[in-house]
Amino acid sequence: MSSVIKNGSYDVLVDSKINNTQTSLIGQNESITKRYEALKEQLEIALQTKEQAINYNAFLENQLYKAKQEIIRLNEEINNLTRK
Repeated sequence: MSSVIKNGSYDVLVDSKINNTQTSLIGQNESITKRYEALKEQLEIALQTKEQAINYNAFLENQLYKAKQEIIRLNEEINNLTRK
């Protein structure tokens, strides 16, 4: 810790302000780091959720395709039965 010399004597007030500023900056840096880590974790969760949603959507589209194919098959069967 260095002191600032003013008019031949130590200026404790200026030294204290410098130390307070350093402490404040360190505290802000820690706060920003914590917020960054929290946001990073939230982003990872959001990306996992997005991946799950994409996979579930693909599953549902596959189920929809199968259901449409079954409807077509059943309609053909109905048509064949009504022709007889």
